[in-house]
Amino acid sequence: MIVVRGKRSEAMDAAALAGLRAPYTAVTIDVGAGDGRFAYRYARSHPERFVIGMDPVAENMAELSGRAARKPGRGGAANVLYAVASIERVPDELRGIADEVFVTLPWGSLMRGLILGDDVVLAGLASLARDGAALRIVLNTRIFDDPVPAEARDLPELTPEYATATLTAPYARHGIRITEARFLGAEEVAALPTTWAKRLSHRAPPRTVYVEGIIHG
Repeated sequence: MIVVRGKRSEAMDAAALAGLRAPYTAVTIDVGAGDGRFAYRYARSHPERFVIGMDPVAENMAELSGRAARKPGRGGAANVLYAVASIERVPDELRGIADEVFVTLPWGSLMRGLILGDDVVLAGLASLARDGAALRIVLNTRIFDDPVPAEARDLPELTPEYATATLTAPYARHGIRITEARFLGAEEVAALPTTWAKRLSHRAPPRTVYVEGIIHG
């Protein structure tokens, strides 16, 4: 597995990762971490958890991974790590270790896969989890203003009803049981510790859908 620490990338094996997460009570993985802000803030607010931000673009995570490497008094967070990986190709080191999986305002193939119930994407998500892990997904197809990018134009309208009626079966095939699907209000979106959430919170009406589930191995 490749991890990023500021401008440096380096390999990390399963033994090294196990040593890092051993002092903590649980593991959280943030899939599609983007610039890494959610993982960083979640780690700072949950010091008992080991948080892994996972994204295929190392450069996006450089700033926050560098900040996390500082001393605690200067904003450091020893309980967060940034892995360079995509959900389509989950590193062996990350398989079966997560007690909690977040996907917050994804874009591109990750967003499409979640909305369309793609087997490759869902299998990747399920592979991260311990039995009984919590899955928390926040989706919005309107991240960008018009014109809408090509990868989002043909997607079905995203609603809680769509998630419940259409996604329950494909998710269940991969051991993911959807337990809740609802719209988030503007205040809830604004409270999400991500860069995109600030932009979306100023738009009305809210079109951000929250899907929660449990992953059974």
